[in-house]
Amino acid sequence: MRLNPEIFVSVNDDLDLATVRDYPVLAGVLDRWHPGPDGRPPAAIDPLDLPPSALPYLMLVDLVGTEDAVIRLAGTAACDIYGRELKGTSVHEFFGPGDASDVLSDLNDVARSEAPKLTRRSYVSINGKPWSYVRLLLPLRPEGEGVTRILKALEPEHFAGPDA
Repeated sequence: MRLNPEIFVSVNDDLDLATVRDYPVLAGVLDRWHPGPDGRPPAAIDPLDLPPSALPYLMLVDLVGTEDAVIRLAGTAACDIYGRELKGTSVHEFFGPGDASDVLSDLNDVARSEAPKLTRRSYVSINGKPWSYVRLLLPLRPEGEGVTRILKALEPEHFAGPDA
């Protein structure tokens, strides 16, 4: 069934980061994200340090100013569901205009605050498929200055995609 993302009311509930222990895979990812000696986000996280169960549910997202974000790397879970490689896909290709704005707002908040963010999301993607998950957004500074990349992790036990 194809749903209209413009009609569906999305849910984007921020969760207290202290509740991350309720999501074991996300807790494992957060445990491996360590601010540098200056207290700022790291440049990167080595995927080999992350829980293997998290890898299919990860995405690296590059911020393109404040108006767009593009997938740099996507785990196999989303790629399998979409039936294609997602590298280079813009948030505007995934979401209707309202949801794209919400997602960009969250990504930009994480970049500005340089702090992780835990959120429960339910929405209909631009291809009319329903999605629901709990996600963790972690800021990264690959160039060493401001945050320009976000590691997005989904909790597998709370993930419901079109064919999940």
